[in-house]
Amino acid sequence: MQSVFANPLRILALLAVASLAAGCGSQSTDVADTQPAAAETQRGADPDQAQPTEVVSQFLDRVRRGGQEASSNELLTKLAQQELTRIGRPFEFPGSPDTRFEVRQAFPVPDQDDAVWVHTFLTEPSDSGENFQYEVVWTLRKETEGWRVSGFVIDQGDGMEPLEFDFENGDEMAARLAALEQTEGPVNR
Repeated sequence: MQSVFANPLRILALLAVASLAAGCGSQSTDVADTQPAAAETQRGADPDQAQPTEVVSQFLDRVRRGGQEASSNELLTKLAQQELTRIGRPFEFPGSPDTRFEVRQAFPVPDQDDAVWVHTFLTEPSDSGENFQYEVVWTLRKETEGWRVSGFVIDQGDGMEPLEFDFENGDEMAARLAALEQTEGPVNR
């Protein structure tokens, strides 16, 4: 499927908001883990802990399902949880019930033994029936409890620089979300 980047700010708002807290998602999910990742087997994987691609799949599934019992926050790093609590951004998932996530594979972050990137695609239908696909790379860090999400980078397309959301930097997150709200209007519903 060809990537189309008709409105990257809309998808950025969707991902940023969805990542901050679980809210009202769809009843069904389409989260696929397509292959085991080299980074998962190279880093001395503990068989009792979820691998990076599994953590991202669980995270995205919880974000879509929403509600307190499906809290995605526990799959964030401790620092990310603290920072998001500090900036107080209680949002709900604003995406389409038909938005799908495809989790591809994990790659080691160069020179960081405790970090991996997990490559995913987000597919969102438009009102015109067209599907828009966005490449999203999640950053995970190894903590005592296992792999945890610390942020993501999204390809904005059209030769634009990728845009990074670092959940462990609350001030930066608050500023980016405020800028998105000014551009797109309120992102929580």
